[in-house]
Amino acid sequence: MSSEQPSAPKIGEEDELPPPVGTLFFTMIYIVVLAGMWLSIYFEFIGR
Repeated sequence: MSSEQPSAPKIGEEDELPPPVGTLFFTMIYIVVLAGMWLSIYFEFIGR
């Protein structure tokens, strides 16, 4: 048995991580839904 331990690959050398497109997509959906809910309550209160 060899006493060498395999070195962990460092980010940026060989395997680049893909951009977080899915996270950005779901974050934008969350912001749009949150803004829509806020606006609907806002206009509900304005109308009274």
